[in-house]
Order: sequence, then C-alpha cells, then structure tokens
Amino acid sequence: MENYVTDKVVVITGGSSGFGLEAARILLDMGAKVVITGRNQERLDEAERDLGGENLLAVQADAVVTAQWKTLIEKTLERFGRIDVLINNHGAGVKIGETENMEDDVIQEVMDINIISVIKGSREVVRVMKKQGSGHIINVSSACGNLSWPNFGVYTAAKAGMIGFTRCLHLEMAEWGGKATNFVPGAAQTNFCKSAGIEEEWLEGYPGAYEFARTLVHCVDVPDNSVIEEVRVWGIKQCKDMLAPW
Repeated sequence: MENYVTDKVVVITGGSSGFGLEAARILLDMGAKVVITGRNQERLDEAERDLGGENLLAVQADAVVTAQWKTLIEKTLERFGRIDVLINNHGAGVKIGETENMEDDVIQEVMDINIISVIKGSREVVRVMKKQGSGHIINVSSACGNLSWPNFGVYTAAKAGMIGFTRCLHLEMAEWGGKATNFVPGAAQTNFCKSAGIEEEWLEGYPGAYEFARTLVHCVDVPDNSVIEEVRVWGIKQCKDMLAPW
C-alpha cells in the first residue's frame, strides 16, 4: 500500500526508548530516513544496534541545550540534506508529587525537559524547514495536558503548555507550507513511571510503546497537503478503570 513516509527525513528526540524507539522502527520499515537522539549514550548505542540500517543516524543530544540542537541539525543535514519531520518525543515526569513538595530545581527541570526544550527545538528546526518551504513538527504531549490528576500539577502544566504551543506553531508554519500536530497519548507501558519514581503495577494490561507508536507514525503518514491537527489515543483499560474521556 502506498505511504507518504518513504524517503522522508524524520528526526525523533527521545528515540532510544519508548514511543520514539518504536516509531523509529516502524518508520524505517516504511522507507524513511530516521535520526534518533537521546541523552544517554549507552542506551542510544543499544537502540542503534537494535534498529540498524543505512537509513538510520543516531546522535547523542540533550534537547534542553540549544547548542546540542544546532549540532543535531548540522549532522542531520550533513547526512541526509534536509529535515522533513521533527517528532519531539522526549520528556520525563522527573518527580510526581504534591505541589507543596516540589522544590525549585525540580520545577525548573520538569519545565526544561517537557516544554522549554520543545520550544527551543521547534525554533531551531523551523528555521531549516522554512527555507525548504515545507516541514512537519509533531509534539508528543500527554493526556495530562487535557485532564487532571492530583500530584501531576507541574508535569501537567508543561504538557498543557505544549498543546497550546503546538496549536500556535501550526498557524505560524502554515504561512509558508508547514504544519504541526499534537500527539496526546494516555498511559502506556513505557519507562515513565520508573523514571518518575512511582509504582507501575497498575499499568498491567495497558498498551505498550509499539501499540501507541503506530498511531504516532500515522500522524506522519498523511499527504503533504493534509494534517492531523491533534490525536488522542487511549488504552481501553484506562478508559474502563479510570475515566471517561468523552
């Protein structure tokens, strides 16, 4: 079946695990040229070995640091000549807790990782895409951006900010032929809980990263003259046990 992914150059932050790694796997199978990034060199090397192939480039980069965005872009252009899609998939809960117990440095880290870095990266990549006259940025937010749970306040603020930022970004990019998409996943079996220091047993029966990554890739696999403005994807078990998102 025809797809709209073949030969596109797709940069995926947080590409060494979770949604990013599985989206990279699917995109490579569909014929895309994929660049994955991550902060942890060892984990990035492991992902590179796992995915393999001449259409893959792995670049160690911290999305919070502007200089490392510039290096990432430079290496991508050296290898593939252009950037068609940026998937801002990186993010972390850092600490999930009551607002009264969130220290200044933790608040700043949550914001830096989950929204400031996305704004910085979008700014840098838009400059490349605008020269091309085309480009697509997909920002991976969270169901927390639309709904509320106790102890998730700071993380929710960042993810809700990302949703609003992406909507404005799309209007800016549309002026010269670009587009932006919000990908808003519910809970899935990724490393989120472990890295945020919260229990993860409740995730039993929830979708894994690959299952949600299929929908993420579908946001890429549309004609250039079309855009999926926002997509929410849920595990059935979460809708049954926790909420009615409708």
